[in-house]
Amino acid sequence: MTFTHTLLAIALAFTSTAHAKLEAHEWGTFTSLVGSDGITQDGMLHEDEKLPSFVYGFGETRPTFSWSPNSKPTPRPTPPNDCRRNKGSCFSRTLLSTSPVTQKMETPVIYFYTDRPQRVDVTVKFPQGVITETFPAPVASSPSPHTMTAFANGETKFSVDVLTTSAAPPYADADNIYSHARNVASRTVRSGADVEKFIFYRGVGRFQPRFAMTSVGGRLSFSAAASAIPQAAFLVHVDDKGDGRMINLANLSKKGSQVVSKSLVARLMNHDPVQPWPPQPDVKVLAGTSATKALTEALVTSGLFADEAAAMVKTWEHGYLKVPGLRLLYILPRTEVDEVLPLTMTPAPEKLERVFVGRIEILLDTEEERILREIAAPSFDLDSLGRFAEPILRRAQQVYLNQVRTEKRTEDAALALKLQNLIETAANRDIVGTLTAH
Repeated sequence: MTFTHTLLAIALAFTSTAHAKLEAHEWGTFTSLVGSDGITQDGMLHEDEKLPSFVYGFGETRPTFSWSPNSKPTPRPTPPNDCRRNKGSCFSRTLLSTSPVTQKMETPVIYFYTDRPQRVDVTVKFPQGVITETFPAPVASSPSPHTMTAFANGETKFSVDVLTTSAAPPYADADNIYSHARNVASRTVRSGADVEKFIFYRGVGRFQPRFAMTSVGGRLSFSAAASAIPQAAFLVHVDDKGDGRMINLANLSKKGSQVVSKSLVARLMNHDPVQPWPPQPDVKVLAGTSATKALTEALVTSGLFADEAAAMVKTWEHGYLKVPGLRLLYILPRTEVDEVLPLTMTPAPEKLERVFVGRIEILLDTEEERILREIAAPSFDLDSLGRFAEPILRRAQQVYLNQVRTEKRTEDAALALKLQNLIETAANRDIVGTLTAH
């Protein structure tokens, strides 16, 4: 237990016996991809990190029975079309074609701290999306996967007993992305026969980031309204070898706007030696432990305990700092989190921290042109685009059609057909983001 947690435990222990104290902390990530015009792209259903098999799939809820120490877990149904097992059955192709997905809500977890055992009811709403994976099992979830017509109006309810004694959660491999969140001195929660260190959920949806972001000639411009200024922001580039470099966008988090010059973007992407960059000596390149330290400190400043922040960075270190690409990492303002993902608890905690990172994969205009040239080549390999192949291809198609229209030239029928076929191939790959691994 950390020093901060010890102080919290002491404070809770000396509270009035008439009122149990409760504090809750939450973290999570919203992942999207934008083109040079700053618009989020459809196709954000795919991921490269699988979850343990005990995680519940879309639409599954807790069996209705009273828990007691001698209760036996109720077997979970596994019908042929259970989307935890059949990867194509979670969402119909009609739904996917009529209700775009531009945001992947990844791994929100809620930790609890209390001075005595108590029942806590939690309701999470996702007006512009749906919640697709959970643990422990929720007691209610909507919309139904069998009747939904859009990725919208999601609502999931949990009812958990927050314990003051420890209990063993289900086995998960220590290297699995799910396991890192357990390395926190939070209270154990129990729901039915399910035991864990937190409430976990994931989802998919559609909304546009609250600030403008565009690329012209390889230069990046960011601008946020006063209500949407991020608590912290970092620009990250990872090369094809998995080597990450990061700079702190201090002006974006302080003033709400920042322009990253073409030369600075180029230096970041060229992975020059890690040192101050003239003529901007205040801009330093961070890499390795210095990058993870900066992210961890920003999360702590935003409200997380140190072990919670470390757990979040460890969970997403690969996606943040090792997956090739150019991306913005920023901490959403609390007002935006509460609007995008309303959350209520009964009883209401004395303190509730909600710290969410926006991960935006960025396509520079110069990168879009390069990708189009590569697609046109006979030797193009779809796998070269990685996890985000579908949204990248959708943006490449938009860029190509814009070029044909603005330049008033004849469309290359072969290239247009190739783009459409590649998009369909990428879209029909396993949509791992809506599934659990078996």
